[in-house]
Parts: sequence; structure tokens; C-alpha cells
Amino acid sequence: MNYGELLSRTWNTIWEHKFLILLGVLVALGSGTGGASTGGNATFNQPSGDGFRIPEMPQMPEMPDPRAIGPVVAVVAIIAIIGALVVALALWVVSTIARGGLIAGASAVDAGEPTGFGQAWSAAWRKGWRLLGIGLLPAIPTFLLVIIGLVFSAAAGGFAYLAGEDVVGLPFAGVGVIVASLACILGPLALILGLLRTFANRACMLENLGVFASYRRGLNVLVENFGPAVVLFLIQIGIGLAIAVVGFLPGMLAALCCLLWPLLLLVQGAIATYFSTMWTLAWRGWTGLRSEPEGTLTAEVA
Repeated sequence: MNYGELLSRTWNTIWEHKFLILLGVLVALGSGTGGASTGGNATFNQPSGDGFRIPEMPQMPEMPDPRAIGPVVAVVAIIAIIGALVVALALWVVSTIARGGLIAGASAVDAGEPTGFGQAWSAAWRKGWRLLGIGLLPAIPTFLLVIIGLVFSAAAGGFAYLAGEDVVGLPFAGVGVIVASLACILGPLALILGLLRTFANRACMLENLGVFASYRRGLNVLVENFGPAVVLFLIQIGIGLAIAVVGFLPGMLAALCCLLWPLLLLVQGAIATYFSTMWTLAWRGWTGLRSEPEGTLTAEVA
């Protein structure tokens, strides 16, 4: 694989079809994501006549009964948490669909087919449930680990309560060992599924496969092109580090100034667009959807 030609073609694809950046912004919006001040005053009693009188301290307002405001605070907190979860879920759904749209748009451009934002989004929307399933699968091991940890912690707490203070530490030590052992298994599994998601998304969008079939196809493509994929992954890390070094100070300034947040989001979207397009064009070359131009060096897997 001619990596220089791939990186150049990725740049040209995005430059000539800037609607891809808008999809990248939606991806970044779901992937990432002032201060306040209070004041008050106090009025002292002024001296009257010729005599001197020490100013009296202002009376403190009567604090409401905590028992009366407790339920109100709890209801407000619950509503705020539910609202935050709904917004986070909506952003995740939009980001996931936009990932599919980026793949569809970049592939259509590379194939010379007419496309645009609406067509790319529509192509991803039709496969929305599959894309959501592909995105959800890597989170299942972590979710299981949390649930198992909570169940064993509750059981250990009940046992310690019944057994008394003499053995209070033993059940929780056992829970720690169990959770740590499961983490050694489920943690790498979640990492592997997260890495394979890049390939599974393209198998879904470009080969019309289901959730599990997309992961199987993605694994096969990765194994068959392991060497080039590793090199491409290292190139992505290198580009990311270079961007982080160059953009550290501007990024900090943009993060501190809310007026610059749209610009920061645009930059993040452009970066997401570039890497997504790069992997899509590489997938097309690996799977034969695009014939390599003459003179291109094809890396062979040892």
C-alpha cells in the first residue's frame, strides 16, 4: 500500500467534498463533548445624634427546614440526571449515524458516484439500528463488569452486616479479587471490540451486513491486512500527536473561551473526518472495491 498516496487522496476527497466535515462535526459532537459569581450586601445601622454606637450585625435570613426542601432537591436532581442522560443518548445516536454517513459519503466519492450530505445521511439512517448495535457491542463487557461488581458488593455488604465487624473486610477483599479477575478478561475484550468497530462499521455500510456478521467480516479483513493496518494505525497516532503538540495552546485558549467552542468543534470534526475517510479508502483498497493505481506498492502480510 502506498501510504503517501492514501493520505493525499484522503485530503483531496475531503477538500473537494466539504459536506464530509459537517458529518465529522456531528461525530465529534457525540464523541466528546463558565464560572458564576454571587454577591450580596449588608446595611449597618448608622449612629444617630452625637453619641457613638457600634453598628449592629445584619440579621441572617431564616434558613428553610431541610426536611421541607429535601424532596424538592431530590426531584430536581433526578430530573436533571434524566435530562442529561437523554441528551447524551441523543448525541450518541446522532454521532453513530454520522459515522455511517461519513463512510457512505467517502466511499461514494471514491467510486465516482454522485453524493451529498443528505444522501450520505440517508444511507446511514437506513442502517441505523445495525450501526447502533455495532456501537453498543464494545460497551457490553464494561457494563457486565459494573453490574457484577455492584451485585457482589451488595452481597458482600449484606454478609458483613450479618457476620459482624470481625470479618467486615474479608467479603470486600473477595469482591476486589473477583472484579479484578473479571477485568483482566472483559477489559481486553472491550478494547478489541472497540478497535474492531472501525472495521465492522465499514462492513455494515459497504457490504450491507448485520451486527455480528460485520464484526466477523471486519476481523477477517483485519487479519488479512494486519501489517498495513498496523502501519496505518501508527500513522494515525503520529498525526494525532503532531496535531496535539501544534494545537495544544490554541486548543486550551479555545476551551477556556466559550465563544471559540464552535471553532474547536469544527477542528475536531475535521480531524474525525480525515481519519474516518482514510480508513474507508483503505478498506476499499483491501477489499477490492477500488483497484490500486499502477505503480502503487502493495504491502504484503508476512
